[in-house]
Amino acid sequence: MASFRTLLEVRAALAAGAVDPVHLARATLVDVARAEPRLNAFVAVHEQAALAAAAAVRAAGADVAGPLGGVPVAIKDNFDEGGVPSAAGCRAYADRVPAADAAAVARLRRAGAVIVGRTNMHELADGTTSENPHHGPVHNPWRQGYHPGGSSGGSAAAVAAGLVSAALGTDTGGSVRIPAALCGVVGFKPSRGVVSTVGVVPLSTTLDHVGPIARSVPDAAAVLDAIAEGAGGFLEACGRPAGQLRVGVLEAFGLEADVPVAEAFEAALPALEAAGFRLHPLALPALAEGRGILVRIYRPEAAAAHAARLRERPEEFGEEVRLDLERGRGADPAKHAAGLAAREALAAAVAAAMADLDLLVCPTTPHPARPIGAPGAGDYSFYTSPFNVTGQPALSLPMGFVDGLPVGLQLVGRPGDDALVLAAATALERRLGFAGQTTARG
Repeated sequence: MASFRTLLEVRAALAAGAVDPVHLARATLVDVARAEPRLNAFVAVHEQAALAAAAAVRAAGADVAGPLGGVPVAIKDNFDEGGVPSAAGCRAYADRVPAADAAAVARLRRAGAVIVGRTNMHELADGTTSENPHHGPVHNPWRQGYHPGGSSGGSAAAVAAGLVSAALGTDTGGSVRIPAALCGVVGFKPSRGVVSTVGVVPLSTTLDHVGPIARSVPDAAAVLDAIAEGAGGFLEACGRPAGQLRVGVLEAFGLEADVPVAEAFEAALPALEAAGFRLHPLALPALAEGRGILVRIYRPEAAAAHAARLRERPEEFGEEVRLDLERGRGADPAKHAAGLAAREALAAAVAAAMADLDLLVCPTTPHPARPIGAPGAGDYSFYTSPFNVTGQPALSLPMGFVDGLPVGLQLVGRPGDDALVLAAATALERRLGFAGQTTARG
């Protein structure tokens, strides 16, 4: 994989016959084995299944095997795979073997992707660090001993290290965008409903989203085309001019960004203007309520989803997640109802603020990656969680580095404007110049 910068380059080489899918799968598996002692990004590697899938692509011809024919990808451990233990990073579910693939996984296979393994994650997707008590922490490929972000930390680390072309993640409060930002890659949370969550171990039935992590915006769009429920056309949107977009530059809400992050964000704004976007400062204090609303909704939903296992095997949950589920189990149902009502109010407030705007922009996280075990990890989600509550499309792409660690810029669109977000992000990515970067592998 080190020879390629992007998924689309891999796909083009496969389709042209310049790369053999079986040879590529073997090389990918070797890369994963070499990197794992340093990254701990995978909980399972599907060596035989990956080679068999690659052989099927070779037999069919990579140019006709599907839009992702022969491309090595990974999936987060909370996606169902038929006949494969699918535990969502939780020992209490170690014996859970689904009969069928999750909807998004089935679509990846139909597109010809070669799934090389399952990625490590924050237990039950309930956290932002990917410090897993059962499998050990995922390490940031830019600096060992630092968070990769979470909960889709293994997926982002595998992409950032160049092990796979793309990976699937889930995002309930920022779990695709946060690790994408901290690992220096692209993460896209599409509008609610664009990608099915059927076959995903739930954290929150009303807040969970599925999204791709990749090394460029068009790469993410290509994966989204493969897994989306509708007509797609997302990669095609990346090739269209974004036009004269009106962008609201959000003031900090809920938490001030670290000074170096704020400076990196300010330094990235001229790239938006150079892409032809018109910038408008925007104060939207209602967004500061987003994380609190999210907590009121997801905790009782998570407790309900995992009640049986929590009752039967409480000792097999990590302490952090077990306590969170117990809080949800003891929550007043009226608070959940109030959270759902507050969600509608927040969505209305954001819609009103965007009446004359096409996009919102802000840093993805208030600070770069912190050391594993450091306090304050919950801060990562301050700028991402409101847009799970509202269900809007939101994308993180690299905007620079702080002390050698990547930081991300978040673009947010109106609900259903996923193609517009991708077109704008593609134009901005060209100006910023970070597409396709990978870290050195250990």
